Amino acid sequence: MDVLKQNVGILRDQDPILAAQILQVPGGTLSIQPAKSGMPTALVNSRYLHSAYDPVREAARWAEERVKDCQTGETIVVLGVGLLYHVQALRQMLPHDQVMMVVVPDLSEFADCVTVRSLEGWGERVMWLTGSMGDLAVQVTQKAKRVRILSYEPAATVHHDTYEHFRLQLRDHLAQQLSGALHIMVVGPIYGGSLPIARYVVNALEGLGHRVSWVDHSPHYAGYKNLDTIRDHRLRLTVQQRMSETLGIISLAHVAEDPPDLVLALSQAPLTMAVLEQMRRKKVLTAMWFVENFRHLTYWQQMVSGYDFWFVMQQAACLDAFRKAGAKQVSYLPLAAEPDIHQPMTFTQEERHEFGADVSFLGAGYRNRRQILPSLVGQGWTFKLWGNEWDTPGALESVLQRGGARIDTPTSVKIFNATSVNINVHSYTGDGFDPEGDGVNPRTFELASCGAFQVVDARTLLPALFDESMMAMINRPDQLISTVQTYLHEPARRIAMAESSRKRVLEAHTYVHRMKTLLGAVGMASPDRLGAILQGERHAGSLLSRSGKSPELIPMLKQFPQADPVELVDVAKSIRKKGPEARLNREELLILMMDEYRQEKRDFL
Repeated sequence: MDVLKQNVGILRDQDPILAAQILQVPGGTLSIQPAKSGMPTALVNSRYLHSAYDPVREAARWAEERVKDCQTGETIVVLGVGLLYHVQALRQMLPHDQVMMVVVPDLSEFADCVTVRSLEGWGERVMWLTGSMGDLAVQVTQKAKRVRILSYEPAATVHHDTYEHFRLQLRDHLAQQLSGALHIMVVGPIYGGSLPIARYVVNALEGLGHRVSWVDHSPHYAGYKNLDTIRDHRLRLTVQQRMSETLGIISLAHVAEDPPDLVLALSQAPLTMAVLEQMRRKKVLTAMWFVENFRHLTYWQQMVSGYDFWFVMQQAACLDAFRKAGAKQVSYLPLAAEPDIHQPMTFTQEERHEFGADVSFLGAGYRNRRQILPSLVGQGWTFKLWGNEWDTPGALESVLQRGGARIDTPTSVKIFNATSVNINVHSYTGDGFDPEGDGVNPRTFELASCGAFQVVDARTLLPALFDESMMAMINRPDQLISTVQTYLHEPARRIAMAESSRKRVLEAHTYVHRMKTLLGAVGMASPDRLGAILQGERHAGSLLSRSGKSPELIPMLKQFPQADPVELVDVAKSIRKKGPEARLNREELLILMMDEYRQEKRDFL
């Protein structure tokens, strides 16, 4: 029988619409030629999608490596089509009843495949997903609870952007379904801009119902700062490094005392490679939210292999750089705001007098700001400059507030709200605006969350977050004065734009939104570990429903509330409460033995 005709018949039994489409598409995407083994292989733009020697053997090796990770109850979603040797090999290795899906982004490519490769005997047990990537993500989440994505890179690379869109859509849909609670340890820096972000992350995770252990290193800042009294530069750096290493060991001790499901570090957290390697040996998953410009702060290059997951505030070049440096998982995660803190407010007359101004800027004295901001002085409006690192301010001395003191978060919210036009110029060590400016700073989200109007320098990633109906965006420094003049004379328009920007933050740009996205990505990448917990499979009710083959566990699980997560340690604690004289059955003794093994933690340090 003709291969195509046979395959269309197989597809018609599953999906009549797909079968009809295959007969209508022209094909021609794949260049098909015989491999050395005699089996067909395929090329796209002169690049092989399968081995030119033995595509069947190559596919078997690929499948043998991937099937080791596949767990019972997972739905396997394969990215990459080509001639489907890899799909056939994996399908034949998986249990007969395990659900397997293949995302087909190009019907022409699929038509080329089914013209030369038979689906008989295995293709009947594969779900072929076609259509828009957004619709396919919804379809997968509706049919699957735990998803494991496997990518056959030679074929998947041909449709990289399409598959990336699918991953992001699937991540976001899965994130909306999360019901389980993790134990997450958040490790913050000693000081710096990521410290308040770490606190917002803690609040967001707790608000989502997770158990959070907050390793706060900021109390050590005074001691760290005191090391500046060491005059010898090299000696001072050595001692500062040793102190950071000690704080890393302290973080590891916290992990040993109460092992979390995930360690989430923020930029500048004092976790060394040695500490991260020890966590990896103990099977503790780690993630870093790098909320810095990767071009300016490059210490990530020495740390990139240490974390299981990286989340970054820039795209394109940043993602490529991290992947090339060896990052196993790296995802774009923009910054956000904390609406319970960054919110509209009213003022006393005294506060209005201190913080109010027509125009204000709050931030550190970077070179480009020292160059741009003096143009705002002497323009017939009131201008106030807030923030630190403004030594030798020059023309800005007359407008610098509080002698250039560091401004805390509550005060910054007052400044934002009391200012008619807030200036938001992203930091840059050169002149003018950063020509490679992409990532959006936290100030943009915080001003918007306060319902405060802002003029911001354009960033390539900004339009996807806010549009020009929400804030004034300028492309060049020489547009600043005219833009400020325009909006100072249009208060109603300012207010409407600021209200729109606040609405946008509440809809999509809070730290709760970001933590849902982060955990969705982590859960999707580790469906058998964090994914299972996040999907509620560790709840007492779920465990009870799956205890049919181990009825001796049922009495132990029934003592816990159905909706509560239950771990080995919880069951062991309940057994120990029976007291040292209690007679324990075989299963209880086994659980205590496993818990003792779990508690062997001294070699963490």
